[in-house]
Amino acid sequence: MPKATLKTLAEYTGLSVTTVSRALKDGDDVKQPTKDKVKAAAKKLGYKPNLSGLGLRTGINYNICAILPMMKAGDSVGDVGTLSLIGGLTAGLEGTPYHLTVLPLEPGQDPLEPVKYAVENNLAGGIIFNLTKTQDERVSYLHEQNIPFVTFGQTEMSINHAFVDVDNYDIGYRAAMQLFTQGRRKMRLLSSSYVYTYSWHKYYGVKRASMECGFDFDKDRDIIFDTDVGNYREYAKELMLSDNAPDGIICGSEISACGIIAGVQDAGKVIGKDIDIIAVETCDLPIFFTPPISGLRQNFHSVGSRLSDYLVKLVEGKAEPEALQHVEKTIFYPR
Repeated sequence: MPKATLKTLAEYTGLSVTTVSRALKDGDDVKQPTKDKVKAAAKKLGYKPNLSGLGLRTGINYNICAILPMMKAGDSVGDVGTLSLIGGLTAGLEGTPYHLTVLPLEPGQDPLEPVKYAVENNLAGGIIFNLTKTQDERVSYLHEQNIPFVTFGQTEMSINHAFVDVDNYDIGYRAAMQLFTQGRRKMRLLSSSYVYTYSWHKYYGVKRASMECGFDFDKDRDIIFDTDVGNYREYAKELMLSDNAPDGIICGSEISACGIIAGVQDAGKVIGKDIDIIAVETCDLPIFFTPPISGLRQNFHSVGSRLSDYLVKLVEGKAEPEALQHVEKTIFYPR
């Protein structure tokens, strides 16, 4: 089928090309029923605006670039939240002329490299990226280049930038409090590297809960860094057979929780009796674990949609970065 154009829409609706164009732009001189008729026809016929021509007329680059980390070669299962995040990013652009491009951040690659590539090759009018560090050179670079950007995650920099984040402080606090409520006293937190801001937030949440409950949680003793774990199953088995076995573990993802559960059971321990596990999750996968485990659910679709919405506002100059900062709380699912 030939690509639908303004002329195609005009012929289909019986309106002039000028009226169709104004209706698609929500022109004040076009009545709402006519706008609805034109937009319904555009959706049915698959009409997409010519971004090159539109960009020349408005001076806006309508390409939005999301730079997201890719899983390591050989991994059978990647980050199960990534597709939901991309779905949200796409949903946030619905009804706008903006187009989403996803650039990969390869394992081991300098995080600044794909950002520079996108900027130097004029691939995007705005950029979204995640895995923010407390001092993130990508933020400094994009700020200096005057390129609109929104981060999935916070920093601790003096640059006041737009961001959307999940409340990891609250995750750590609520997960630890739940384990304490269940009678657990020797807790471990499975964490990403401290170069990432969210890892610090989660640690401080667990630390606060421990202090309130009168129990010790030691940063050097009780945190398990995922970079130190080659195989979650083998690691958990060895840990549970040691003299310093925990009775509660907070896992950062469904994938790590799956391995930890298997290792605990390999050690002959019973979940719910010898130990309790809570996962930070993005989907229903923990329902199907044996046994099912409780989780704090992150809504990556909602995060992605808000990231796109914020970036469009920045690109079009409709809001300042300090007005585009949002932190979402997770939902606890007891199982």
